Amino acid sequence: MSGIQIIHKLREESFNKETERRLQSHPYLKAAEDGTLTLPQRQAFVREQYSIQLSDATSFAFLAGHRDFAPSSLTGITVPEQPTASSGSPQEVDDLFQFLLGGEVYASSLLLAYAKAVGLDEKALRSSDRCCKAQAYPSYWARLALSGQRAAAAAACAVNFPAWGAMCGSLLESLGGGNYNYAGVDDEGLAFIKFFATPIEELDRMAASIIDKEGVSYEDLVEPVRLLQEYEIMFWDAIFEKK
Repeated sequence: MSGIQIIHKLREESFNKETERRLQSHPYLKAAEDGTLTLPQRQAFVREQYSIQLSDATSFAFLAGHRDFAPSSLTGITVPEQPTASSGSPQEVDDLFQFLLGGEVYASSLLLAYAKAVGLDEKALRSSDRCCKAQAYPSYWARLALSGQRAAAAAACAVNFPAWGAMCGSLLESLGGGNYNYAGVDDEGLAFIKFFATPIEELDRMAASIIDKEGVSYEDLVEPVRLLQEYEIMFWDAIFEKK
């Protein structure tokens, strides 16, 4: 089974269909649509995402071959150059995890703009208490990275990121079109959400390339993908509970 076939099959698994159903009907989105999403709930999104971004960037860096990438903040940092293989050439022309690392670093300033819109600065974000339910998601990414499971991580990206993107897309429409003091979906304060609502071009191809090279079986990938999808739901549950 090719990498592309594996990705398509994973997306058709019953656990993923159930994840998509639960996310699309999530009360956080419903509250945003109804105009009842509270300021603490919107702040919770930013507080948790601040730590998630830093953790995920570190995990993606590790998966891309950057063993010494461990910043205390993504503010003002640069993306390290792609590591080289033993032959002296880049290990992959468009390695998925190098690409994702660049996205996390780019989006870090966008998150701070969203934080400002809900009354938080970076100092407040750094000192915020984290919720274990919300932070299970990045913790699992760290586990995949430290264990070197590039194929499982690539498969998880291919299945999870469209689900995360769809959530951001729905949230963007509700916040930009509701009574939340934003000047539409293009408001600077919503740029973070808009960035992640935009589908990643060539995601499937980049993920499939890694899966093909790692030579793993379909069965090896099912559980990591299922777990990450469950952690995605837990994130949204956690921030909705911050009423």
